[in-house]
Amino acid sequence: MPELSESPSQPVRGLQRSEATARADLLVVDSYDVSLDLASSEETFGSLTRIGLTSHAGNTFLDLKPASVRSITLDDRELDVDQLRDGRLPLELTAGRHELVVDAVMRFRNDGEGLHRSVDPADGRHYVYGMSFMDAAPSIFACFDQPDLKAPYTFHVRAPQDWVVVGNAPASNPEPGVWELEPTQPLSTYFVTLVAGPYHLVRDEHDGIPLGLSARQSIAADLERDADELLTMTKQCFDEFHRLFDIRYPFGDYHQAFVPEFNAGAMENPGCVTFRDPLVFTSKVTRGVRIQRATTVAHEMAHQWFGNITTPRWWDDLWLNESFAEYMGVRVTAAVTEYDDAWVQNSFARRQWGLVADQRPSTHSVAGNGEEDALAALQNFDGISYAKGSSILKQLAARLGDEVFLEGVRDHLTRHRFGNATMHDLFASWTRAGAGGFDSFSREWLVTAGPDRLALDRAAGELVRTPPAAHPADRSHSLRLAVAPAGGDWSPVDVEVTGERTPVPVPDGDAVLIDPWEDSWAACLADETTLALLPDLVTRTEDPMLRAGIWNSV
Repeated sequence: MPELSESPSQPVRGLQRSEATARADLLVVDSYDVSLDLASSEETFGSLTRIGLTSHAGNTFLDLKPASVRSITLDDRELDVDQLRDGRLPLELTAGRHELVVDAVMRFRNDGEGLHRSVDPADGRHYVYGMSFMDAAPSIFACFDQPDLKAPYTFHVRAPQDWVVVGNAPASNPEPGVWELEPTQPLSTYFVTLVAGPYHLVRDEHDGIPLGLSARQSIAADLERDADELLTMTKQCFDEFHRLFDIRYPFGDYHQAFVPEFNAGAMENPGCVTFRDPLVFTSKVTRGVRIQRATTVAHEMAHQWFGNITTPRWWDDLWLNESFAEYMGVRVTAAVTEYDDAWVQNSFARRQWGLVADQRPSTHSVAGNGEEDALAALQNFDGISYAKGSSILKQLAARLGDEVFLEGVRDHLTRHRFGNATMHDLFASWTRAGAGGFDSFSREWLVTAGPDRLALDRAAGELVRTPPAAHPADRSHSLRLAVAPAGGDWSPVDVEVTGERTPVPVPDGDAVLIDPWEDSWAACLADETTLALLPDLVTRTEDPMLRAGIWNSV
């Protein structure tokens, strides 16, 4: 899922959890068949959607945000299109199978959502891409727009003859301007995308998986220069994810599209991930920027398992997507790519983002935040859901050991393959894998907000843990101190923090960094003695994580 640019200026009511639950109880979506005409106009496009569904008897609604509607039929019976209000069309369903057909005209958008159409100022060429996240899918095709009504999609696209079309499944081009996409695996509506235009393509293959890259023609030379690095990282990450999860990537082709005017960093659409195209570098950049791109590539690949194979039932479990993708993205980048210092970059670029968010009055739990409104849940796409959740999963993997941690993940993804699940389903999988005592860990770390503060009481020779007053918790921390005398070298000291005060062996006058290797999650404060010694120590500190710990401590 993307990181958001800003919130709406006025509150907008989104889909309510109760509405989604009632609709999911009423019906099952069997299939979507969507025909899009992208060639007839630069302002609008034709959208013909055939939805196969099976339902109980009852009332519900269809999501649709058109420019105009030509017709809507339910089992060949015309429905009154004037009943469409605020993007919802009421439906009265009898028990059994139904076919719903919606023939509409949709608007191309220019806000980074829906089917976004832009003109490259460099050469005047037009480019289109789809962003269906949260509530934008109904502006592309008629649908039941919630994460737990998954279905396979088949797309048929008419486009200008000089365009190429890429989507969630492999595409063929049987005649000029006509593109047929294969049926997809079952997808949530917010994963559906289409990338169309005169894009420059780079093709490759790895381990039986067709790979692709695309970008605007005006930056084609830059994409060619970056292609070897991007494809090499992609291949390395695929090998490692397959090794860790023992579940093969199941979505056919893996295309990475760098698209213009994207309002997020990237979006994990199965088979066709979209990225903001400044990630195709048109000038020299720092190693830190390259690491950021590498971890973004790995993050979106991790989503193919966490989110795309198994999807949260509702937005209160978005951490099942983002925290996992954040953790696995950095872990895999550091383990198998040239950017083995990815955790150092993460320390500077992401950890502080999460700690600041977690200390605000607006802090929230990592998991199970109970959000009832889909649009309001957007406020929880922040450093807590990404960086804090990643840190807690790193702790959990260390506590359980990789064998138990990964076995629980494999069980979870296998039991809920192409379906939906909750955090309690994942907890049950870890328990089956042998994770005893997991309930208290999840209660203290995942569902209780705010960070502990850890500080050294030098006079008492104790490490003091202070939980947030508004969110009390009795957390334990397994971490290391870095201790160094003036003019000396750093030494690690293992500490188990199990109460409010923990004795620590610190020689008088030595500098003490609390958790500089980021084994736990806490706001770690440096005392005055340590701060006075750091200007000299930092110049002689070669361990890059320790250097990050020094800077973060001040």
